[in-house]
Amino acid sequence: MSRRFAAPLTAVDTVDIADAPAGARVEAVKRIAGEDPYLVGHYPDFTIYPGVFTLESVHQAIRHWATERHGPGAVAELAAITSISFAAPLLPGDTLRIGCDLTERDDTPATVRAKVRCHRGDGALSARMTLELRIDRRDGDGHA
Repeated sequence: MSRRFAAPLTAVDTVDIADAPAGARVEAVKRIAGEDPYLVGHYPDFTIYPGVFTLESVHQAIRHWATERHGPGAVAELAAITSISFAAPLLPGDTLRIGCDLTERDDTPATVRAKVRCHRGDGALSARMTLELRIDRRDGDGHA
């Protein structure tokens, strides 16, 4: 059985979506709490928000956009990570602010490119990435 995302973990607290000249702008926030179950033991004596969870937060924010833009049943599948870098750690008590600029491709309408910058609450750049996502439609049973 495959899982499409890290359910039932919620990796975003709020998501705002707006139209932009070249596509859409998605902004999301995740408050990182020390008691979150996925932080226990990562790492002992130096708790840090895992980089893969930063990617998951971005993915869940884009999934919100896909549902709003393409309707219920639309799923944004991560197809490729073109680039990714992490610049500053996210620690318990930090706020992760995600800004995604989404561009739907004319040559492959079911594909969207996301240019993403993530910042901590103090404004420091924590990560940046460029992703390619495929938009699929699913029926009520989760089948394409």
